[in-house]
Amino acid sequence: MDSALGVGRLTSLELLNPNTGKVSTKRISGKWLSWSPRKRAFIICTVVKRNPQRVSGAIERAHRRFHSAPSSGSFVIDAPSPCGPLRQVGLIKALTYFTPDSIKSPSKNKAHWHHAFGDTGHKGGVYTPKVMPALCRDSKGNLFIKRRAGNIFTVDSWLRG
Repeated sequence: MDSALGVGRLTSLELLNPNTGKVSTKRISGKWLSWSPRKRAFIICTVVKRNPQRVSGAIERAHRRFHSAPSSGSFVIDAPSPCGPLRQVGLIKALTYFTPDSIKSPSKNKAHWHHAFGDTGHKGGVYTPKVMPALCRDSKGNLFIKRRAGNIFTVDSWLRG
């Protein structure tokens, strides 16, 4: 597993069914949202333990940009590889996470953050399904966020679709 930036604990996903247009909310517990700058991908993972090693330079820069603070250490995560074919569950319209005190983030600690894919931090806005990544599940039930054609997500002070 490459190094990844810990965004925070994932609490829910708003899913759009592209066939019916219906939106549902999927509660998530025990999972974290991370960002792999090298793969330019979000990762749904589990934190296993604190890691005594320092973070890489790329992760330190990403942490300072996203969390507006230096990192306070690293964690060992479990980010499973897909087992069998991936089945699309829906399109991720938005996600909600919180950044616990174990991650130094003065602007994000103690709040639940709700971000729509396509959100640039401005009020309002209608975001088309084109900017929404797919939520997929493998044969073991593991969840994966998959970029689709037209997705250009980046992670900076805001999540973008």
